[in-house]
Amino acid sequence: MDDYRFPPGLSLLRLRVFAAVAEQGGYSAAARGLALSQSTVSFHVQALERAFGTSLLTYRGRRVHLTAAGEALYAVARRTLCDAEALTAQVASLRAGHAGRVRLGASIAFEQAFFFSTVIAPFARAHPGIEISLRFGTSLQMAEAVRAREADLAYVMHCHLPPDVRYLPLHTSRAAFFVAEDHPLAAQRPTADEVGAAGLIAAPLDGAEWGYYDQVLREVGLRHYRVALEVTGIQARILAAQAGLGVLVVFWPPYARQATLPGLRSVLVIDELPYGPEFGLAERAEEPAVRSAASLAAWLRQVTSA
Repeated sequence: MDDYRFPPGLSLLRLRVFAAVAEQGGYSAAARGLALSQSTVSFHVQALERAFGTSLLTYRGRRVHLTAAGEALYAVARRTLCDAEALTAQVASLRAGHAGRVRLGASIAFEQAFFFSTVIAPFARAHPGIEISLRFGTSLQMAEAVRAREADLAYVMHCHLPPDVRYLPLHTSRAAFFVAEDHPLAAQRPTADEVGAAGLIAAPLDGAEWGYYDQVLREVGLRHYRVALEVTGIQARILAAQAGLGVLVVFWPPYARQATLPGLRSVLVIDELPYGPEFGLAERAEEPAVRSAASLAAWLRQVTSA
């Protein structure tokens, strides 16, 4: 095996300087962002190039661009800086007497009251020493956040995940239809054709998420419909439905019990709510979880299996 030695002079400061130059596209912009002189920024980049024995940056079109070696170093630098920031925050939390910190990425399907009241609030009460960082996004975005070490766990739809992210199934879901309380469909049991004609408030049709919605619509016999509004984010869709802009479809987990939303009325298209996608936990593969993340994962398994 070849003997690859750790380059001398490699430090977090130099990685931070190099990442800033790559992201800002130049030395002067990076210097301003880091509150350093341009000569200091140039010194650290040149030290990295000497350490690796190759050019990392090149000028083209009055802007700095990464070489192939520079791109490889930048990818590692971002991961390393993220890990360093997470470690600093965790040690500071422990020093302050806390039990740790957990960063959870959740599908936008859970940006709702039942998730905070049933999952987050009880966990916080049972683990007062654990700081919780919560972010919402699409399932793919949250899985990528786990992969990039920007999140410890992700609570996501079962979808095509990165190969180095492990998925643990938790539960299936049901699809529920909602309209504003003064919507014409609120006072009746509509047919699939009436729902389709009223117009749907939908996730972006070009996103991976839409495939699950389309499957549910077919299950209830809704093959012809119009989309009244495409919008990202479940809270924005709820607001649009409250404004009477169309019919909202949401995926409801079994632990949330009754499907209710403020200012909206549930409409039954068929006798039983159709099944939606499966949801589960995404974690980094072959890497032990920190204690706080393991505690939250165990709590999610307990809540969703009840």
